[in-house]
Amino acid sequence: MKKFKFKINGSEYEVSVNEIEQNVAEIEVNGTPFTVEIEKQEKTPALSLNRKPAGKVTPIITPNRTVTASAIKAPLPGSIMKVLVKQGQTVKRGDILMTMESMKMENNILAEQNGIIKNIHVQPGQAVMQDDVLIDFEGSEIVEAPVPQPVEAPKAEVKPAPAPKVETPKPTSGAKTIKAPLPGSVIKIVTKVGQQVKRGDLLMTLESMKMENNILSEKDGVVKAIHVQQGQTVMQDDALFDIE
Repeated sequence: MKKFKFKINGSEYEVSVNEIEQNVAEIEVNGTPFTVEIEKQEKTPALSLNRKPAGKVTPIITPNRTVTASAIKAPLPGSIMKVLVKQGQTVKRGDILMTMESMKMENNILAEQNGIIKNIHVQPGQAVMQDDVLIDFEGSEIVEAPVPQPVEAPKAEVKPAPAPKVETPKPTSGAKTIKAPLPGSVIKIVTKVGQQVKRGDLLMTLESMKMENNILSEKDGVVKAIHVQQGQTVMQDDALFDIE
């Protein structure tokens, strides 16, 4: 038997639990017997968590925006000519920070990234050695966006224009065609259409291989046609005159 004491709203109660069978209990409250039905609560089964071993996770690397203070050093031994910035000044990549004379040449010291001048360790006229600290610089890393590559438009296929068809002039009926013996350039034409010529008469002068060549009439007759003009370039066997 189990005894319990309760105090409810200022009143005291003595409760004796005599017997419990399944969900029925025999109790006495201040000596008065009671049969009490006990409501059992179903226990929630514990959840079993099956943990799978974690796979290999590739870390995501994000670009660092802030860079700790770094020193800008003298690239060569020389002398400081001008200091163009001051402490606390904000500068951009490529800005000239100072100029120094080295080996009789003026050299510009440039900011390598965007940032702020923290300290300046030199002054104009001061001599420095290679790797001496010139400026303490705190900057932000520059993350450049990729430059889009230009897309070339498809090239239109250009077909060469067909060469004009050069028709060899047909000699006048019964006429003799005088042709160029060599490729060259017409220097001078000494005849005209309708002129009477004899065999061996000079018709024109042709320059070929830096030499002047006389083109002569091959028969007695009349000049019926002249197929070239002064200054024109001709090829071997091009028609020059028709003699009838």
